[in-house]
Amino acid sequence: MVRISSGFFRCVLLTPTGKVLDCRTSALVLPVHDGLMGVLRNHSPMLCKLGKGIMQVRDIPEKGDAFYLIDGGFARISENSVTVLTYEVVTFEGMERQTAEHLVSRAKSVVVGGGYIRQTEQMAGDKAALLVKMGEMTGIISEE
Repeated sequence: MVRISSGFFRCVLLTPTGKVLDCRTSALVLPVHDGLMGVLRNHSPMLCKLGKGIMQVRDIPEKGDAFYLIDGGFARISENSVTVLTYEVVTFEGMERQTAEHLVSRAKSVVVGGGYIRQTEQMAGDKAALLVKMGEMTGIISEE
């Protein structure tokens, strides 16, 4: 019999410049190097290599869900605690809606634009596509 554990565990998100997140959550989805990995309370201990993608933090008390675009790194899972070490994080949290919409709009132009736009923009095409997806997930833009 498979038993799914409910409850909360600690999640910490760190970058070279400091702590981005320290919260309790009921579920976490990490973009690992070869796909996506879900984490619930009482997950077996492990260390995993992260890829570029959207990290979803579910059911944060008094906050709801949160989304972070991360760019590689490592995650350590142990004793109902997850520590994510990543090189770079992009989030819409604390950002004015107009600023977030502008960022997603710019990312859309990179995604649909040809090589010229991609070369002139500092944002890489794959990162831009993930920003557009995160914009849809957070409701910054409507899904098409």
